[in-house]
Amino acid sequence: MTPKVLSDGALIFWFHSHDALHEERASVHMGKGSQDDFNDAKIWLEPEISIARPGRALRRHELRRALRIIEENYEYLLGQWYAYRGRGAHRRGKEDETV
Repeated sequence: MTPKVLSDGALIFWFHSHDALHEERASVHMGKGSQDDFNDAKIWLEPEISIARPGRALRRHELRRALRIIEENYEYLLGQWYAYRGRGAHRRGKEDETV
């Protein structure tokens, strides 16, 4: 199951179930027009926003736009990631404490 969590125009953002089961840090996948696991880009949300894989479907300007969308929706995406994994709280850094 790969739930879509955000969209903006043709850009679609989703979580990948494999990542949720096997990776400790949060990530989001993104693509254009559909959830295409073979051509998607993958972005790490932790410890900071960074490109894990640029994918094959997005042009540079689309990838830059997608990164801005992720930055604008960072707290929402991180909260949704941890809710998807079954955790209510998350840690962004040493100054943030999990309750």
